[in-house]
Amino acid sequence: MFALARLAGNPRFYFADDTQLGSFGQWWQLGDLLRQGRLPLLEPSAWQAGNYLAEGQWALLNPLNWLIALGARACEDPVVFATVVKIAFLVLMTMGVYLLARSFTAARPWAALAAVLVPLCGFTVYMDAASWSTGLFNSALLPWVWWALRRAVEASRSPIPYLVASYVLITFGYIFGVIVLVGVLVESLVRAVWMRDRGRIVRSLLASVWGAAWTVVVYLPGILTAPVTDRGSFVVRNWFFLNADLTDLAGAAGPTFTGTIRTWDGEVRAPEGVLEKGVMLWTGEVTDAPLVYIAWLLPFALLVLPMSRAALRRCIPLLAIGSAALVAVLAPSHMGPIRWPLRFIPYLALALLVLLAVAATRTKWGELSARRMRWTVALIAVLALVNLGNVPLDWRGIVATAVAQLALLWAIRRVATRPWREDARRFALVAGALGVTAVTVALQIVAMPATPLPGGAVPTVGEMRQVLSEADGESYGDAMVVGRASAGAGDPASWRERLLANLWYLSDTDVSNLYTVLPYSEFVQDFCMDLRGETCGDGLSTLWSVDESTGERVSDLMGVSTVIAMRATYRDQPEPPAGWHLAEAGEHTWLFRRDEVLPAAGGVVWSGEGTEVSELEATDTSVSFRVDSVGSDGRVVLSRLDYPGYAVDGAAKAEPVRDWLLTVDVSGAAPGDVVTVRFLPPGLPLLAGAALLGVLTAAGWLVARRLRPQGLSRPRGAAPTSPAATRTRG
Repeated sequence: MFALARLAGNPRFYFADDTQLGSFGQWWQLGDLLRQGRLPLLEPSAWQAGNYLAEGQWALLNPLNWLIALGARACEDPVVFATVVKIAFLVLMTMGVYLLARSFTAARPWAALAAVLVPLCGFTVYMDAASWSTGLFNSALLPWVWWALRRAVEASRSPIPYLVASYVLITFGYIFGVIVLVGVLVESLVRAVWMRDRGRIVRSLLASVWGAAWTVVVYLPGILTAPVTDRGSFVVRNWFFLNADLTDLAGAAGPTFTGTIRTWDGEVRAPEGVLEKGVMLWTGEVTDAPLVYIAWLLPFALLVLPMSRAALRRCIPLLAIGSAALVAVLAPSHMGPIRWPLRFIPYLALALLVLLAVAATRTKWGELSARRMRWTVALIAVLALVNLGNVPLDWRGIVATAVAQLALLWAIRRVATRPWREDARRFALVAGALGVTAVTVALQIVAMPATPLPGGAVPTVGEMRQVLSEADGESYGDAMVVGRASAGAGDPASWRERLLANLWYLSDTDVSNLYTVLPYSEFVQDFCMDLRGETCGDGLSTLWSVDESTGERVSDLMGVSTVIAMRATYRDQPEPPAGWHLAEAGEHTWLFRRDEVLPAAGGVVWSGEGTEVSELEATDTSVSFRVDSVGSDGRVVLSRLDYPGYAVDGAAKAEPVRDWLLTVDVSGAAPGDVVTVRFLPPGLPLLAGAALLGVLTAAGWLVARRLRPQGLSRPRGAAPTSPAATRTRG
């Protein structure tokens, strides 16, 4: 209900930024390939976005992602489809949090309250649910994985739920949920060792090996590809972008509190020499969204604390993961490939709110002491003062929040002093909390109806399919967009002339300006291209320039036959080189076409002086050609990026032309020799070994459990360790 309510403020709430520019087009393309019985590995025409296994977030090995992809391929309205998917995962998160809270012995009403509150975390709502789909998928699955792990390890139940849930989480290819899973597994193993419970130790190790194996399969290709990408350097710096400090977290109970979290707007360059090449520093305006918000009831934690020693021991996993998530949220903004640590805040919210649900279960509300009430009043006042000092211009919202919290504290006191049964008192408190939650959601919808991330007037699938369509038999060849492609994205008419990022997958024409998380460094610098495929104004001059090494135009070396130049960047019509012509002058674009369409990217595009070859076959992952003659320059250039993983049979790899075009040296070959260039994911033997290890681990665990129905090596005389066995009534 709360998730649907967001649509009242903005019908496109769940279709912003990375969802519209990345996720939907990716799903659509994967669904299209699955309908053909194919899984993509490499696509030369996609250039820096075409190394799909290394990208990771294509989730090629994830059956749940396949279902999403097939659904996207069959859907006409991308906004409706994305909304349905996002809300489904928010519901999935709610169910998982409830099960996890119950496994920690939270009573049903308090577990249900935690299950409602966790998906309402500000970062989940305004960033993950609105834009970063894989972030939402991870935070929705993590409670299920954690619950299933506790069920398998501590209760010695079937490991199948854990094996399935963890596999799906890991193979979505989003590192933050995997990092938290590592923390959960380490905590489980350390606690089992501390307790000297051999059965739990073995089960924790099996769970860890299973998770580690699939983590290697998913992330090793990207790690081995990183040296040629912008992810290749390991930099630990705080550039004040999507991370928080303690004063920001003081506002975690304010549903409209923004803190000092910075946004993409207002880009500022750091002093010369401070940042590594190609890195920018953002210190713009404060993000207009409550990204540090966790739950309005956090100050009331003092009413349910301290917990008994027995309850604390049971909650050690929550305390450990919550503490680790807190440290992560406060970490520097860039730690090598791990960027923007505020993305850990949904996991901090999960640990905190489940912990509070457990504590509330054990609180005798009819015996609520005045001392706890006074400490809660003091905490509300201190938090308000800290927030005022941090964001003084937001004083109205801060004061209103504090006053409302004091009023709620008075209401709690009134309920506590009523001569009611404890069950009735608990029901009243939870029902009231849900009512307050509804009010906070309504306030957010009014004050902050949309994510701070950008959006556009993306049309229907049918309309996008018409852009550079080949339905009339006309071939555009491979295409490239130059200039600020996002200009005019809010104008529906602009989408008839160009698409953006991964939405180009919906076009019949292969366009290189696609979304990537692994920008190929030299390619990016040559075209001054960002990860969404937008270029600067020099991109066109580079594309039509003559390469000094080969004497060929760069566009010919790439196999580009169509160029879309954005009018926002090129006010006056660019002059095309010989062999090109202006095909159409649109309201937003200049459309240029080559007089003769070139073959698609992937094949041989140039050979050195005196060297002649005949291309025999070209696929997405391989090229074969016959050497006809070898001259003074034995280089052969292919229209492919020189990714790690290429192997050459019958010749040798050479230094890439322009530092990014795959180049082969046939100087040692003889006329008539056949040279084959083949791409396989780097580290393939390790990937195969890791996958085999994962399968054997799962099989061994299931077989061992079948042979020993009571679990692995439970200590003699020990009581069952199922959370249900220790759950209190209520």
